Amino acid sequence: MFDYSDKVLVTNGLSKAYGLPGLRLGWIVSSLKPHATDLWSYSDYTSICPTMLSDMLATIALQPKMRTKILNRTSKIVKGHWAAMKKWLDDREHIFDYVAPKAAAICFPRHNLPISSLDLVYRLLKEKSLLIIPGEHFGMEKYLRIGFGYAEEKLNAGLARFDELLQTLK
Repeated sequence: MFDYSDKVLVTNGLSKAYGLPGLRLGWIVSSLKPHATDLWSYSDYTSICPTMLSDMLATIALQPKMRTKILNRTSKIVKGHWAAMKKWLDDREHIFDYVAPKAAAICFPRHNLPISSLDLVYRLLKEKSLLIIPGEHFGMEKYLRIGFGYAEEKLNAGLARFDELLQTLK
């Protein structure tokens, strides 16, 4: 999108694709100098500079060979975990409809349960200690934002707890 308009801002960070959320580092790219200047001033206002350790680790992660290694690792994890998530959703096709994500460890399935997404995730949190985001937070009733980037055993355990609650809704 960056090449299509000078009004496009591109954002990225080390959290998702690089698996380094604790560093709390990201960036914005703009082709317009006034935008870049304004954004730089916000950065100065909110955080003068990253910690020395975060800066050092980010520098290592963004070196071409390490960057490729990290992104390949992330891609392998996402593809493997998506296979488990997809199987779970497909086995419940009478409940869920979805479009497969292309690059992220997050899916956004629609459900047809006799409960709002907000009430469903509240019950999942309270009864099963499972954190999922309701579609209402994105203006999308009956949708769920489900992350599947965790270790596979944690993902499977979470989906099993989700199943336990689904049994109570039938």
